[in-house]
Amino acid sequence: MLVNLGRFIFVDRKMYNTLMPQPGEIWKVNYLVRSPINFASQEQQILYSSLARSFLAGNSQPRYVMIVKEPEILEKIEENWLIIYVMLLSVETDFISNRDLRIPAEISGLDQDVLAETWHIIPALACNLLQPVGKRLSRQIYDYLLTVRDYYHGLVSHLPAITEIQHLGLTHDNLCSTNNSKIQDFHKAEQAWSDVLTVPVAAYYTYLKGINFTNAILNEVLQLEKDLYHEISD
Repeated sequence: MLVNLGRFIFVDRKMYNTLMPQPGEIWKVNYLVRSPINFASQEQQILYSSLARSFLAGNSQPRYVMIVKEPEILEKIEENWLIIYVMLLSVETDFISNRDLRIPAEISGLDQDVLAETWHIIPALACNLLQPVGKRLSRQIYDYLLTVRDYYHGLVSHLPAITEIQHLGLTHDNLCSTNNSKIQDFHKAEQAWSDVLTVPVAAYYTYLKGINFTNAILNEVLQLEKDLYHEISD
């Protein structure tokens, strides 16, 4: 299935009106998912969790992500599908933990506070992000969020001092562990919701291989999770 990506065509900046996602920017997730493979209704039931299907049907709150890494520009991009890495943001602010940090609305520029899921960085197709919203987070806040992720993966030895956190405007006063059952349930729900973004990425890789089977896409999703885990652990 060919999709018109509109302004999300990045192959030649001189030829197209491009809008390149930048690290630290907050983008709204599109309710309309674009994928190189057109899924039948039965396949959607298998591939997408109930939470993901509810979002795609427009029956849940808007979702946002923070751009983690600017996508690389290549001379040729197969079917113009561009993959970027994003950190999920949640409007459910009752689940603050040592890895889920609340960013106040006055910092993000959004209409409400959001939780930055520092543990939850995933690949997404740029065409499934609708538009930038709010304010671009400062380099200090961007670096701190990624440092929290690195700290809990054992990649750095310490976090910035609490006074620095307060200075940045981030709320980190409730250090509830992610071992807490309520937080674990929240994380499971967020992982299920992220099918909205990860399934189209898996479909893209399956499309490149010329395989149009549901099982192949499911296997690709699992491989994406493994690769991301190893990338973080290295």
